[in-house]
Amino acid sequence: MPTTHSLEKTSAISLDKVAGTAPDLIDMYKDAETSLRDRDLIGRRAAVYLVIDRSLSMKPYFGNGTVQRLSDQILSLSAHLDDDGTVPVGFFSDEMHTLARSRLLRRPQAFEEVALGAHQGRIAQLHNSLGRMGGTHYRPAMEAVLDHYRGSKAFKASIPAFVVFQTDGGPQDESATRDFLHATAHENVRWQFVPFGMERQFDLLRRLPGNTGISAVGANPLALSNAELYNRLVTGLPRT
Repeated sequence: MPTTHSLEKTSAISLDKVAGTAPDLIDMYKDAETSLRDRDLIGRRAAVYLVIDRSLSMKPYFGNGTVQRLSDQILSLSAHLDDDGTVPVGFFSDEMHTLARSRLLRRPQAFEEVALGAHQGRIAQLHNSLGRMGGTHYRPAMEAVLDHYRGSKAFKASIPAFVVFQTDGGPQDESATRDFLHATAHENVRWQFVPFGMERQFDLLRRLPGNTGISAVGANPLALSNAELYNRLVTGLPRT
């Protein structure tokens, strides 16, 4: 019978299962594993979220597949950290967009789960269902993440949330964002920003309070290898 220690050093989802459900993600899964193993992070558990900027300036990144690729990369990383094989994905601009999931649900939801084996083309499908693109207000998206997390099994089990927060611009609601991060600094949530664009645009992010980090990917994220993205991301993983 395996020991507790050996279980802690095991990825949440095995390579065999990824190969059986999402063979196109095998290389990403392996690259994520290498980055985690090099930092002795295999066995770490976290509830992974992906929050995507839908401001108007993001349109080219949706069109050329950059956002879909990021979603695939985060799903592959999450397979090491969470055994449910899904990542809650949400979109924001001036507010948090809501996604109509089912007529059986009383109200639209802020997040849609993107799952291993049902991930191909999913970002375009969701994006195209949301209508007008807008500005860049962080706080509504952060509030939606925290609400979702507080109602999750991970929260009840004291498993931290690791929020990959993608954007191509600083917050237009800077004061509101700062206030939120100050007020929620005690929460078991890590906000890891993934800025698209020139790094000098994001000096503000480096001054944000709370449990935050930055994994900048440049103006052409498609040119960044999977391995390099993971090397930048995993430095922000919660340590508990």
